[in-house]
Amino acid sequence: MSISDILGNLKKKAPKPQKIHISYASNKGSVRTRNEDDLYIDGLGSRAKENMSGERTLFSSDSYVFAVFDGMGGEQFGDEAAAIAADTIARHSAELRESPVELLNDAVNELATEANNRITGMVYAKRANMSGSTLVLAVLHNTVAYIFNLGDSRAYYYSGGNIRQITYDHTVANQKLKAKILTEAEAKKSSDSHRLTFFLGVDDRWIGLKAQSYEPFDISSGALLLCTDGLFNMCTDEEIAVTMAGNEEGCAQRLVEKALEKGGRDNITCMVIKTV
Repeated sequence: MSISDILGNLKKKAPKPQKIHISYASNKGSVRTRNEDDLYIDGLGSRAKENMSGERTLFSSDSYVFAVFDGMGGEQFGDEAAAIAADTIARHSAELRESPVELLNDAVNELATEANNRITGMVYAKRANMSGSTLVLAVLHNTVAYIFNLGDSRAYYYSGGNIRQITYDHTVANQKLKAKILTEAEAKKSSDSHRLTFFLGVDDRWIGLKAQSYEPFDISSGALLLCTDGLFNMCTDEEIAVTMAGNEEGCAQRLVEKALEKGGRDNITCMVIKTV
């Protein structure tokens, strides 16, 4: 079956949702002095504050755009890099919503290139050593999610008490895992698991920057989670799944509180998206 057949079948199966419920939370954690994460929610905008949480219900649109960002660089303007990435998504959200699904990859890569160029320009102007931001992006058409990422911020799908990681972490450890230099257990514990191979702000003159895309899927039977590594570095997949069980109200804040309970060694940002 071709990708166009898959997309066509998903469109036929996916009913138009009456409502989309969004639970979101961001926290600077127990160690960091400021929050360098950011987020974008259609109809709400962006900017994760030091500590924030909330709920939002969206009505009657065919398409929505959601994203989470993890700024990198500490004193090297990581918060500004994440804010630039969020602003770029905001500028192009209408294009993403309206793009035919077969052209969505191109639209995402165009905005990724623009965000990358804006961030590298900021780094040059401020004479910083290094700065950048991860990206995990979800474009929701009816109940079908199209997921893209750069870096190690993740998308998960939760359903029936189980959780499944959708995205691939762009890290040196995962490269070594693919090359069979490290085992899966070694890769998880390796310091290379924090060394990113792709992100917004990378010098792409030689490699060309493209966000990784994933096979679209229907979220109507569960919930989509977008998060930064401040969550999954503190909590196991099983702990995340248990925390997500129950009422969607306050789900993102419960996840943040769980990460804080486990140590909160980094900024933590979570967004839970559910059709209701």
